[in-house]
Amino acid sequence: MTDLIPRPSGRVTPFNPPEGFSRAEGKALQRAQNVEVSRGLVTATRVQAAGYVAATGMHLSGMLSREAEFQANGDPRAAERLNFIADSFAEYAAWEVRRFQR
Repeated sequence: MTDLIPRPSGRVTPFNPPEGFSRAEGKALQRAQNVEVSRGLVTATRVQAAGYVAATGMHLSGMLSREAEFQANGDPRAAERLNFIADSFAEYAAWEVRRFQR
């Protein structure tokens, strides 16, 4: 992934603030940029994690639904019980995905 804000590679170099900025303003600018870069990295990580949890939950929910249908073998009472278990898992997976929104 490319950096939106170019950073010095490996070696520490003094920060040269933009023309017209005092040294204090330049340092404040650098701190503010670092805060925004950090916030962006954290947000992107949360989005990726939520996507992974959602994809896993969807895959497993489908698998459990198919297995419930297979195990019920046409028995409506067994189908109700097994579907309840599969639906409970789907609700739990959805709750885990929603937790990422906090």
